[in-house]
Parts: sequence; structure tokens; C-alpha cells
Amino acid sequence: HMKDYDASERIGQLAILLLERFQSRKYISFVHCCVFGCIRGWNGHIKMSIEPLLSGYQIGMQTGDIQMAMFNAYLYLAGNFNSGQLHLAAFKKHLKVFGEQMVEYKQMVFHHLLRPIEQVVSNLLFSTGEPLLLIGRDKEQDTILDKAIQQNNSYFAIQMFIFGCVEAYIYGDYELAVNFVQKRHELERNTPRKCRFHGMTDFFDCLSFLAMAHQSSDQKWILSAKKSISNIDYFAKICPSNCEHKLLLLQAEIKSITGEAKEAISKYKLAISAAERNEFIHEQAIANERAAEFFLRYGDSSRAAHHYGEAQSLFLKWGAQRKVDDLLMSIAL
Repeated sequence: HMKDYDASERIGQLAILLLERFQSRKYISFVHCCVFGCIRGWNGHIKMSIEPLLSGYQIGMQTGDIQMAMFNAYLYLAGNFNSGQLHLAAFKKHLKVFGEQMVEYKQMVFHHLLRPIEQVVSNLLFSTGEPLLLIGRDKEQDTILDKAIQQNNSYFAIQMFIFGCVEAYIYGDYELAVNFVQKRHELERNTPRKCRFHGMTDFFDCLSFLAMAHQSSDQKWILSAKKSISNIDYFAKICPSNCEHKLLLLQAEIKSITGEAKEAISKYKLAISAAERNEFIHEQAIANERAAEFFLRYGDSSRAAHHYGEAQSLFLKWGAQRKVDDLLMSIAL
């Protein structure tokens, strides 16, 4: 609750130094989970924690600390998705391998936590010819979600709501996205810690509220967005490499809604270049798509076409073929 990220980073560094000093392999998995899963991503780029978490998993398996190994594996996978570091086809293979191991070693808590990520990745990867079933529009997923809430498994339900919001937002189902955010907020009232994923959760919350604000004059969406923006503003000060581009895109969207076109164009441009510099390919794609929609609203079809093209190219580079197909079908050019 103190939010002293510098102090937590210093304690984390001390823990790593003590591990090295005493060559204590049996504690590596636990320490890596705490330091690289919970602390380091607030003070440095998420991608810097990915390899140490994989190492925490491998050493945990070797030393017999299976539960901690699987916790590292889950954090490794979540970090990979949230930072967009892996092509989605390669990432899906990782999900399959770790998911099977979690079942084999009866680590079902972590296996369940992977389900929403698996669903989103499958829905982004490629079109099977089947209609797209988003988490909140899929009866089977709804049953799982209802069961989780009934059994008071709030952490799993919160994960479903977080990744469900990401998926719904990417596919333009904004009502579903904000519905997930609101349901999650209700559950979070009774949970000691919020699941922020180093700014990703607040980012998609805010994008969803702002998408609704574009469609409605109801001020509640702007007010809700401002709470999330203040969080992202704070995170961007602590760790620009994870959140600077997020903040710039949210500011661009606000300027777009308030009709400050010149300022909006500047912020979209800055958001796109910051996302590229920070290597968040999927969020660079989203920033381009938002810029394209902005130019389309202002009747500049040439610049809109440029940014839609960039968005498609970046989504494809990430591996999100189905999203590219969806974009091609829905572009109003």
C-alpha cells in the first residue's frame, strides 16, 4: 500500500546479491518470482524480467519446488503477452507446453489462470472459419466465470475480466469491454491487491472508457477515464519504458474527444514513436489504429489509410492475423 517502488527495488537487489553470495539454489525460484514477477517490472522494462522468470521456473523444477516453478512460468507467460515480445504463434506453443506441465504436476490454480490468456491468443491468431467468440460472448466461458464467482475464486474471475477487456477492446466491442471493467471493479472491492500488470490493466480500462466517450455524451465515461489516466501518469513517471506510450495515447484520445485536433495529432505521433522505441508492438498497432480513426473522423482519408496500413502491418508482425482480417473487413475507407 505504501507504493515505495525504489525501496522495493533496493530490497529486491539485495535478495539477488544474497542468492549469489550464498549460492543458494533452493531459494532462487522463490526470489525470482518475487523480484522479477512483482518488483522489477515497476522499475524497468517488463522484457528484462522475462528471462529471469524462465530461469526461476527451470531451477524450481530442478530443486523440486514445483509450485514456485509454476508461479514463475505463469508470470513468464503473462509478461510475454503483456509486453508483446513473442510472435503469437510461438507464444501459443509456450502456453501449450507450460499448460500441459501444470496439469501433469497438478498445479491447477496456475493452469486456470492461463485460460483467459489462451482464449485471447487463439482469438487473435487466425480465423478458423468459426464465428469469433469473445470471452463475454461465449456460453462455455460464461459458465466457467459464473462458477468462479460462485466459488469465491475472485482472482481467477478478475483475470477473466482483465483479459476479456483486452480482447473485447481490440475487436471493438466496447460495451463488453467496459462491462468487464465494471464487474472487475466490484470484485476488487473485496480483494487485498489489485492486478495491474505493470500498467496494462489501467491502460485498457481507460481506452475502453474513452471509446465509449467517443460514442456517448455521458460525462461518466470521461470521469472514469480520468481515474485510470492518473494511475498511468504515475506509472509513467516511475517507469517510462512500460507506460510512457500508454499515457501519450490516452492523452491523444482525450484531446480527440475534446476537439483539440492539433494537440491530438501531436500526441498520437508521440505515442506511436514511444511505443516503437519501447518495443510494445501490439500497443504501437493500437495507437496507429486509433490515429487512423481520428483522421477518418476529420475527413483525412489519406492519413487514415496510412495509419490503418501501419496498424495492419504491426498486428501481422505480432501474429494477430484474425485481427488483421477483422480490420480489413471493418475499415470504412
